[in-house]
Amino acid sequence: MTQLKGKNILVTGGAGFIGFHLTKKLTELGANVTIYDNLSSGKLENIKDNPKATFTKGDILDLKKLLALPKFDVIYHLAAQVVVPYSMENPTEDFETNARGTLNVLEKARKDKARLIFASSAAVYGNPTKLPTPEEYGFHPFSCYGLSKVVGEEYAQIYTLQYGLEITILRFANVYGSRCHGVINDFMDKLQKNPDKLEIIGTGQQARDFVHVSDLAEALVLAAGENAVGKTFNLGFGKTTKIIDLANMMLKILKLTNKTKVTTTNVSWQGDINTIWFDITKAKKELNWTPKIRIEDHLQTLIAERKML
Repeated sequence: MTQLKGKNILVTGGAGFIGFHLTKKLTELGANVTIYDNLSSGKLENIKDNPKATFTKGDILDLKKLLALPKFDVIYHLAAQVVVPYSMENPTEDFETNARGTLNVLEKARKDKARLIFASSAAVYGNPTKLPTPEEYGFHPFSCYGLSKVVGEEYAQIYTLQYGLEITILRFANVYGSRCHGVINDFMDKLQKNPDKLEIIGTGQQARDFVHVSDLAEALVLAAGENAVGKTFNLGFGKTTKIIDLANMMLKILKLTNKTKVTTTNVSWQGDINTIWFDITKAKKELNWTPKIRIEDHLQTLIAERKML
């Protein structure tokens, strides 16, 4: 495991779902962690439940405040606007947060001469024709969110080329786990309110590569190692699951099969991707990382946490 004990580490967006799990792991490894979050989507409970980390309320768009923070050895840049439909309705705001915000964090890294690990997304690939999709597939964004992540990645490459910054880019698939948001959480919310019916947005044939947040946090730690400098990695499970199959898995666990009426809207949101399925060969070989938790094995735990069983 990468040696981070005693390192001063900044985690932007550290009060979010992924940020909580990452900061907890980093503090357990003995790092001095500062969470920087504006709490627009991050939660105070995620900060309170990680008392070993220091919290500074701030926005990545506030360059002056970012630069005034103490000097860091490593920066994890997780803060972002991550909702695809929102990006299509509010492209300017999405650009500000994800592109300009990333540029500001890069400036902080340049000032500190810090290692930077940048959280990118499957959205940079758009609707890939090559499945599973490798890192070299290239940029084909299909949404404003995806495009803003491409811009962030391109800025990161320029900062490496021109300023010599040590940067690692990590493209996340669909992350799930305790405190999660997204489709799994959405299904649980709907079934708690009304177990008689479950509506799926879209056709249900959309497919996603689900990676557990504890596996992802392990990869994030490994990404701070020397062998990851200047590289880009896909982080998923390397398997794809149709949303209709996910719904059926949940209904089986809840013993609601044949009791809950499943419907689909057949119309998805603007920018929705058909299939996310990562080739994770590079992460396995060069990060020495292999995800361990299968979604079909962990769904029961998530459902039990919500006291639905």
